[in-house]
Amino acid sequence: MKLSLSFWQRLMQLASLFVIGVALTAGAGYLLQHLSANTLAIGRITIVMQDLLAFILPAIITALLLTRLPADFLRLRRLPRGRQLLLYLGSTVVLQPIIEGINKLCEMLPWPEAILRMEHAAQNEVLALIGPVTPANIIISLLIIALLTGLAEEIFFRGALQGILQSRPMSTHLAIWLTALIFALMHGQMVGLIPRTLLGAFFGYATVRTDSLWTAIACHALNNALALTFVILG
Repeated sequence: MKLSLSFWQRLMQLASLFVIGVALTAGAGYLLQHLSANTLAIGRITIVMQDLLAFILPAIITALLLTRLPADFLRLRRLPRGRQLLLYLGSTVVLQPIIEGINKLCEMLPWPEAILRMEHAAQNEVLALIGPVTPANIIISLLIIALLTGLAEEIFFRGALQGILQSRPMSTHLAIWLTALIFALMHGQMVGLIPRTLLGAFFGYATVRTDSLWTAIACHALNNALALTFVILG
């Protein structure tokens, strides 16, 4: 597939659109805080805006500007085979407690107090997005945190970013692991860096092996749904 611009220009274009999306989301969140006292609604609206403005739109715009076949570039045109999808979804279920176990081991390391406070703050943000444990809140949380976030992050990372890295002559494995590392770093949680990198690599290989981003989207959404369920269950 022929792409326009140089490799570094492609990366800068995606990064610039991401920064713009983050800035717009932050500005909108600031305004919402002054217009309403409903912190639960504001938090949910902000997450939806972030997924759309910082992840989905930058990936789609980048793909449109780079090629006449944006769906092919993002690996969105092809659906995975049924057996492939079931295999990777089953692997996600098996991996979830393993990843969680690795995360627990990482939490036992002697982290500075500032980093631990950041981790607790991130966990509290997730709890705040769930709100009171009611059927309606659980459904809304699953739609936003599991489905939409899984879709948004995979289009950006495994679709656009990994696609750009693979457009440069480099090992597919290197492109997958670089994307996974950037994916983990951008979450801003150092304690979970290793497990999140491993999870990102799993999504990357799922995308490449099935030649379909929908596999990674489904696995990511399932992983988030499982994690969210464990949080709700305490």
